[in-house]
Amino acid sequence: MSLTGSTQSLFITAGLLSLSFVCLLFIKEAYIYKQIQKRRTAKLMEGWRFLWIHKRIRALVIMDIIESLFGTIWIGAITLSFVKEVLGKGEAWWGYINGAYYFGSIVGGIIVYRMSSRVKGRLLLSMFLGSLGYAVLTGFYGLVTNPYLALVLLTMMGPAYQLRDVAQETIYQNTCSNGMLPKVIAAKSTLVQAVFILSIAFVGTVADLFGVRFVYLFSSFILLMTALTGMAALMYNKHSIETKSPAERRDNI
Repeated sequence: MSLTGSTQSLFITAGLLSLSFVCLLFIKEAYIYKQIQKRRTAKLMEGWRFLWIHKRIRALVIMDIIESLFGTIWIGAITLSFVKEVLGKGEAWWGYINGAYYFGSIVGGIIVYRMSSRVKGRLLLSMFLGSLGYAVLTGFYGLVTNPYLALVLLTMMGPAYQLRDVAQETIYQNTCSNGMLPKVIAAKSTLVQAVFILSIAFVGTVADLFGVRFVYLFSSFILLMTALTGMAALMYNKHSIETKSPAERRDNI
């Protein structure tokens, strides 16, 4: 925006959104899922019940909830405060910080795509390494005062974040049947979004009381503990029995 101005930036954004919509039109499903009519499939709480019963999925959801609780450290107000108070820069650098974060996510997506075969065979290890890397880089980001080093750290977070996210989503897909997956994802998203709303007030309060730098350092510590305990829980339940019926298993073939 500092280079093109607000009006041109809005047009560029609108053009990119239109392009993304056109690209969505070319996406086709790899298969057509034929839902088997059953009385019990209409139960509203089926996805929530699966989250609670399946230990592996429950561990993943708890990790997602804790991560979303501190995901608001990247919202505009917190980032802008960090840029001004810690990095000593103006609003333009707020845009550079956001740009570096999303640029890293794009690069990370490409890297994970190229390494998809390796990630697929080591989902738990990939998720742990991604979570660990993201937590450590967040801590280093909270310690820096050099704005250029901050941009480098944010770019490096992208591959770590994407590796963690892709591995987590793949575990969801491998654990749930075709019929159960949308219900589980919907239930998980409801929980995560509810916690995200509450975390805005929580993170803002912590920043007011202890300073914006403390927010990133504290988040790094919590994310690190979450990665370690979550990995331990997933490894403990690695061979847990998946609650799929014979009919649902046939649907996956």
